[in-house]
Amino acid sequence: MSQELPSNKNTNEEVDLIVFFNLIGNGINKFFFFIKSIFIFIYGLFISTLREIFINIKLVISIAVLALIVGFGLDSQKEKVFYSEMFVVPKFQSKYELINNISYYNSLISVKDVDELSNQFNINEKEAQSLINFEVEIGPESKNEQLESFNGFLKTLDSVTKTKITFEDYLENRNLYTANIFLLRARSKNYKIFKKLEQGLSKSINNEFSNSEKKKRDSVLVIEKESLEHTLTEVRIMKNTYLDILQKESEKNTVSSNLANTLGFQVEKTETKEDQLLAKEIAILDKLNTIKKELVVNDEIFSKISSFKEKGLLEDIWYRKFKIIVPFLALLILALTTSIFKFYKHVINYK
Repeated sequence: MSQELPSNKNTNEEVDLIVFFNLIGNGINKFFFFIKSIFIFIYGLFISTLREIFINIKLVISIAVLALIVGFGLDSQKEKVFYSEMFVVPKFQSKYELINNISYYNSLISVKDVDELSNQFNINEKEAQSLINFEVEIGPESKNEQLESFNGFLKTLDSVTKTKITFEDYLENRNLYTANIFLLRARSKNYKIFKKLEQGLSKSINNEFSNSEKKKRDSVLVIEKESLEHTLTEVRIMKNTYLDILQKESEKNTVSSNLANTLGFQVEKTETKEDQLLAKEIAILDKLNTIKKELVVNDEIFSKISSFKEKGLLEDIWYRKFKIIVPFLALLILALTTSIFKFYKHVINYK
């Protein structure tokens, strides 16, 4: 009896494993059958579409050729559109004014407020009527520039939050207001107007808040510069004093060492801090150079990396051409009409 029990137990385990593997095999077979049915459906739909096209090939070609002719005709009558781009780096929080102004200009264009557009850009009414729209996008950035922007963002966070934000999360959640470089694009029917638009945009970005921020920055840097210059003067005075002491001690040590050799004992030299003072002087000079560089480099509300060209470029976007849009819409309408008609006949004849 004791010898039969282990045998029955092993048999039951083998049966369970067979059932388990059968279930896995059936699941895999159903999955592949489902994938196969999807491909069969796609293939059948593709063949059915080709069949309808081949049956009605004359009608399809006629409509496509007619739509293509209409598209070419509309393209020839359409006014040409020109565009120009420039890259800017807004400073002192002027990017908010820039983005706000772009929205304002587009609103003026949409309501055809020619007078206000003329005042904003100092252009005549005909030039104002030629404006189509303005666009602002995040400009191209290198990996190093993105890292610098990320490090600047981390400085605004507390120590706990810093550990939860990764570089990938930062890039994924960036928006227009977190960028440093901006691409400005102007579109117009007049290809000679873009330099005038650049002057108007440059003027509008200079706002009261940014000017105030710049003045505050300049005042702080000037105060820091004066403080460093005062400290530098004191350090140099101390350094010169120590050098005088060293000179006197050197002369004294010369006499003392002769006397010590005569009397048979050694005179110790007094230690000085001239090396420390020299290092401090160099550090202060580096800080002063950094401040002077900051005042010179960041002396404007925004910097133009590249400007609008004298003459705009002809806009040539394929999906905006009527010779592509009209044939596509014509064939799409034909397909929808045929499908609706077939469905109608199917419903009428259904029993």
